[in-house]
Amino acid sequence: MDDLKTLYEEIGMPDEAAEALNRTETGISEEATEKLIDGLCGRQTFTVAAAKLKEVFRDDENGFKKLKLMLTAALKSRRLYESAGIGGDVFLDTMKCFSRFVREHREAYGRYGFDRDFWVGRQLSLSLFRLGVLEYEKVVQDGEKAISVHIPSDADLSDEKLSASFELAKKFFRAHFPEYAEGKTFCYSWLLSPALEKLLPETSKILGFQRRFDVLYVNEDEDGYKQWVFKTIDLPPERFPENTTLQRNMKAYVLAGGKIGEAFGILR
Repeated sequence: MDDLKTLYEEIGMPDEAAEALNRTETGISEEATEKLIDGLCGRQTFTVAAAKLKEVFRDDENGFKKLKLMLTAALKSRRLYESAGIGGDVFLDTMKCFSRFVREHREAYGRYGFDRDFWVGRQLSLSLFRLGVLEYEKVVQDGEKAISVHIPSDADLSDEKLSASFELAKKFFRAHFPEYAEGKTFCYSWLLSPALEKLLPETSKILGFQRRFDVLYVNEDEDGYKQWVFKTIDLPPERFPENTTLQRNMKAYVLAGGKIGEAFGILR
């Protein structure tokens, strides 16, 4: 338990959420817990383990039972990081995703909770790493090893921070996963959508991020932007919040029949 409490502090878990986690009991056996942890920490098994987690904790209203077990799995991940020679700073920067997701849940729903259990197996299994302002995932694309870039909601997309992150990633993968360093680096995201050129000023950091990629195709029907721009996928466009310039412009664009979608691009 002390190890978990220390981890909560290290990753910046909000005090109220940390206290709730301390009170949370998963209610499953040690054997079942270890089996789930082993699955979540395996690159080939985390997807199945995450689905099993959802089944085991069907009554987990705020997601904290799943969150507590996944953070317990992070203690094993820490040992795997150490065995792989990956620094503790990378481990903590990567695991701070848990605190970020808990805060995002409160922003969207007005209370702390956790609903990204389907995603964080990537972090636990040493498949995805936070390096600077961006995240990088080891993947196989078209039969070849490659690196997929993800943009956390708290990322500073200034040119300086982006350049530093890409340089960090280059050195990191060459040192730890050279077979991926030789492959392409790509991004599939709403942030690469050509529609954003109509909604943002030329000086936008998002457009600066776009210009680092050669976009190969666009899927206009994807709606992943809702989660990241409006913090929820449940609202119809007419009820989208208008707290930022991007939210206001995007809401007006979508209500007028425009589509945001997502685009696939290769890092130049």
